[in-house]
Amino acid sequence: MKYTYEDRRAFFYMDRLLDVIIESEDSMDYFMDWSERLQLYKDSSKGERTNRRLKSVYKKFRKKLKQMAIIPAETEENPFYLNLMFLKNFLNLSSEEIAVLEVAFLWKNNKFLKDLSRRRICNSDLTLDYCVELANTTERAMKKILNPQSSLLRYSFLIRDRFDKDYSVGSNISNFLESIFENEEERKSWLMGSPLCGNLRSKDFEYIPETDFAVNLLKNNQGQKGFNILLYGMAGTGKTSFAQMLAKETGKKLYVVGETNEGESQDNYRLRSLYLKNDFLKKAPDSCLLFDEAEDLFSSSQTKCDKVEINRLLEKNKVPVIWTTNRIDRMDPAFIRRFSLAIYFKKPPVEVQRKIWQKHLKENSLPHSYCQTMALAKEFSVPPSMISGAAKAAHIVNGDLDTVRNHIEIMQQALNYGFKRKKKEETKEVKNEKFNPLLINADTDLAALSEQLKKLGRLNFSLCLYGAPGTGKSAYGRYLAEELGLKVLHKRASDLLGAYVGETEHNIARAFAEAKENKALLIFDEADSFLQDRKYAQRSWEVSSVNEMLTWMESHPYPFICTTNLMNRLDPASLRRFSFKVKYEFLNTPQVQTAFEHFFGVKVSNQDVASLAALTPGDFALVKNKAEILGVLKQPEKLKELLQAEQKVKTQHTTGQIGFCPR
Repeated sequence: MKYTYEDRRAFFYMDRLLDVIIESEDSMDYFMDWSERLQLYKDSSKGERTNRRLKSVYKKFRKKLKQMAIIPAETEENPFYLNLMFLKNFLNLSSEEIAVLEVAFLWKNNKFLKDLSRRRICNSDLTLDYCVELANTTERAMKKILNPQSSLLRYSFLIRDRFDKDYSVGSNISNFLESIFENEEERKSWLMGSPLCGNLRSKDFEYIPETDFAVNLLKNNQGQKGFNILLYGMAGTGKTSFAQMLAKETGKKLYVVGETNEGESQDNYRLRSLYLKNDFLKKAPDSCLLFDEAEDLFSSSQTKCDKVEINRLLEKNKVPVIWTTNRIDRMDPAFIRRFSLAIYFKKPPVEVQRKIWQKHLKENSLPHSYCQTMALAKEFSVPPSMISGAAKAAHIVNGDLDTVRNHIEIMQQALNYGFKRKKKEETKEVKNEKFNPLLINADTDLAALSEQLKKLGRLNFSLCLYGAPGTGKSAYGRYLAEELGLKVLHKRASDLLGAYVGETEHNIARAFAEAKENKALLIFDEADSFLQDRKYAQRSWEVSSVNEMLTWMESHPYPFICTTNLMNRLDPASLRRFSFKVKYEFLNTPQVQTAFEHFFGVKVSNQDVASLAALTPGDFALVKNKAEILGVLKQPEKLKELLQAEQKVKTQHTTGQIGFCPR
């Protein structure tokens, strides 16, 4: 029979194994039957097997087994052998480690050794004791080889089974050892993957202040241990593209860590992939690694890694690593402090987005002008990957910019769980219709306040606007921003309140930071949700979120407005931090007349609307919509009936104290 290289190596280890599993003449007899069944050796002696004759036959078989284990010269270039030697040389593995890896592979994949282990060894498990015998080393040395922090286990070359007592070869490395390669470059490529290639340069990220510093930092890193750059921020802001740019600008090859589990089912396979690639590339100064979506590793809810292990990893990694994450709020501060540099990624300015549109449209031969790309940038706030996909789809079907728009809208609908998103123009039209400065009934002359703020040019002020829903609190905030020439950053409670501990505080901090960076007027709706009185708090995070809000309120240099319908729920400390506290009332009679003309184009007398004393601009907007449906928009009496119905429902659910604030 013709035996493969792997068979002969299996015979070599079987010969060692027999000294352990042949304990009696009965087991010797069983083994001889097993060898005959597999056609490894046939007992040619005749007659009954006496003990003496059995020992003689067994001795002859052991001699033949040693002969079968000899590797012919022509098989020394066997792919399996070459793959093992490649790992040994490039990862500096010892001869004992290679022996254990070889045994584990053959134990699982070679028919002779696998059959023997299953028939003569309980549970057919490869234990530490068998590894000691097969690798011909000491128990102490083997325990070191099989230590959880040893190379074989850190790389997932060996997997611990059955309560950490037994071992098997990892699926990924098993596939590698079985593969045929032309040269070492192919072996390296199989283990490391192909380096990422980007076509962006540093000038494409001019809107990120730290760009030049990051390039110089990576370029001048001379084999320093613990070199790590963290790129964090919302999804689709170009973090991965920035990592590719860093590699391109510094002349380094960028390899990705653990994009797939590569056949492994155990936890933290990405961390083990990082260990392997880090050690593999430690002698390649022109290389760096990319660990994308790093929250998988750094979030304590998703990893079983010890905190100390991650700290040491960040301190001692030999190859520069660029990490990206969308959720820095889930990272332990101890991890963040260990990074060489951390860069925040926000939504790119509109001109940068326009250039991205221009680039992808040009690559896909789609005719466009400056004005058209600018319009697309303003209309769609989407990541470059969606722009690229839309442009490619339009190119395939020989479409145009309308095709691109349709594709983007289809993908946005999918991201919005099947619901279509409102267009910006539609939203803006509705908002403008809801506000008229003459329809504000407050205990402070807001028109005069707006003029005074414009005159002084002061921006470090704050307002708490409270009262019944629909009185125009948020609308006044947008109006004031327009009067002061400021952008508006509008945040609702749903934008800030997070499901995880610390997430709400992070969202609050990010909102203030974004408003400061963009010099925008910040509006917080439903402020009672995150400024609630701390004496009623039942959980620690309810207190910490209020503390975070109070801290930012004290130091924020730009205007911010909080609105609430539940003034009596606000923490007393927050009230002291507002420059103005403005109470909104229902519309008075003259304002009700103005609202009739503003919303319906109908003039009414004081007497006609005297009974309408508990209405807001929001009620008029609602009734206008209802009247249009019913076809009674120009019928004052019908309009009055509809408003009275709204007022009746409202008074049934209130105590008569607008804003629910005790007098």
